[in-house]
Amino acid sequence: MSQVIWISHRGYCQNAVENTQKSFDAALEQGFRHLETDLRSTADGEIILQHNATLDKTCGVANHVETSRWTDLKKIKTTDGQSLLTLTDLYRLYHPYKWILDIKKPGDKRTLDLLVDWVRIHNAQAWVETNVRFLLWSRGTARHCEKLFPRVMTMAQEKECYQAGLAVLLGLTRLGGLKKGRTYSIPPRFGKFRLFNSRTVEAYHAQGAWVLAYLPDREDDAKIAHSLGFDEILTNGRKLF
Repeated sequence: MSQVIWISHRGYCQNAVENTQKSFDAALEQGFRHLETDLRSTADGEIILQHNATLDKTCGVANHVETSRWTDLKKIKTTDGQSLLTLTDLYRLYHPYKWILDIKKPGDKRTLDLLVDWVRIHNAQAWVETNVRFLLWSRGTARHCEKLFPRVMTMAQEKECYQAGLAVLLGLTRLGGLKKGRTYSIPPRFGKFRLFNSRTVEAYHAQGAWVLAYLPDREDDAKIAHSLGFDEILTNGRKLF
């Protein structure tokens, strides 16, 4: 990658509930053109944008997404008075932009199955293949995704990132399982160790891997990631450059 990609994590939420139209619009106003959101599926098969298993954080109610019907959930407003968004809403409002879609457990495989039908109904195969990357949370789900969406890029899973990060930290990069062209997330710190440094970035790049600065929400950390040549920066904050 020749230029750092700034990604807005669930939208810019300083004055808006996460994963809502206001948060995504605020991110676009900040200059973001890459965004991240979370997908869950309801009992009646609607794919909605929601990080937590329940609506407690966004709406202040305990309704569980995967055991509730969309016909009921769509009547509920967020704590700032907005409607919940579906994947169809995202596609309608924000299809020109690039997205990381975090497929949340435990209903991740079912959500992917529903996504196959959604893509067919909306004739969105080209969009998914060019504008979307999936974040998955188990090898089983990754294998399932590969069968359903063989041409859609996926992010390195959590365990892959831990393995790679530990190997690089110990100076044993070749044991990290790094794959060329794959994007690995790195937090600013691991315990007392600062992970944002030139040696770390160079180790990943030497193997042809890309590095994503994971939630450097202190502006000084985000600036360091940018100066070191991280390929991507996923942030809850502002787009600084």
